[in-house]
Amino acid sequence: MIFWRGRNRLRAHLSAPNVLVVRNDGLGDFVLTLPLIASLKQQFPQSRITVLVQASLLPLIPLLEDIDGAIGDEGVLLKRHQGRFVGVALLEKRRRLLEAVRAAHFDVALLPYAERGSARLVHRAGIGVRVGPLRRPFFWRFNVHYRPSRKRSTSPEYALNLAYLQCLGARPEFRFPRLRLPRHRDDARRAPYAVMHPYKRSGTALTWPLENFIALARALRTAGYEVVIVGDSADRPLLEQHFAALPQARLETGLTLPQLVGLIAGARLFVGNSSGPLHLAGLTRIPHVGFFPQNRVSAPERWRTLPNPRAPGEYRDYLLASRFPKGCVVCERERCAYFNCVASIGQDAVWRGIQAWGLETATSIQ
Repeated sequence: MIFWRGRNRLRAHLSAPNVLVVRNDGLGDFVLTLPLIASLKQQFPQSRITVLVQASLLPLIPLLEDIDGAIGDEGVLLKRHQGRFVGVALLEKRRRLLEAVRAAHFDVALLPYAERGSARLVHRAGIGVRVGPLRRPFFWRFNVHYRPSRKRSTSPEYALNLAYLQCLGARPEFRFPRLRLPRHRDDARRAPYAVMHPYKRSGTALTWPLENFIALARALRTAGYEVVIVGDSADRPLLEQHFAALPQARLETGLTLPQLVGLIAGARLFVGNSSGPLHLAGLTRIPHVGFFPQNRVSAPERWRTLPNPRAPGEYRDYLLASRFPKGCVVCERERCAYFNCVASIGQDAVWRGIQAWGLETATSIQ
């Protein structure tokens, strides 16, 4: 996997590398990159690892023990994030970001997910070893290349990220990220509670209907759980409309990332769509049930949560997707005869998923 142009630079820097890991897309994507960082830190303990992430994720970084520093992208590199800045403002933000990366004197840049803007950034910053995908038009900006096609792969995202370690001559060994858990909020510890994340504004994947979440919230309340509904500040009007009248249901919107991690870590159970909060539940190792479409690019086979020893043996028991007789690659949405496939996942499947984790109340409410 290592082209000859990068071999000598690689040998010179691997004793104690100063590494930049670029993963500036979503929260879930970033969480699934953490095993790569943890394994790199274990194999090169003298390394310094900095991440380039969405600026909104910077409050999460102090909780992650394997990361030494962070640089925030305010939304100037990825195409889908650039609407906030145009013209001179965009160019100025990019210039400042380039200066910050260049000033850190990185030896190695790893780009498990790369777009043209981030590839240009590490190239113009003069980073000696730049590891990125071969199968992209801007491949020439990298001098060490990851050859396999991610689109055609059936491996989970965290494993595809780990494979980048082979480009450094390291072993792609899974290591669970080390997390400093913040203190739980006092009011969240009064009774067993379940956290639900029922609404996903990004629209990157199909979701379980809100009516199903409402029915599930009522059933969890019958089982003795307080139900905590989480979402962004912008989600609050919609969540109030659907959940505010439910007894023992509490809305928590606009939490900081450390507050959200603390809330999820103290829960008995998390239930939600395929999204960042679901992956935080996997990171905090609490029982969780998630909903996914069956098309290959969004399915749990690709976007499963991090494996851990506390989880049931088969992730399909608690990461739920429909199984219609169609070999979807990407979602056709309304053009598909089975749309919305995620809505077909029944409450009985959810309770089987809860029971798979060994929760004592899973059977008492059926």
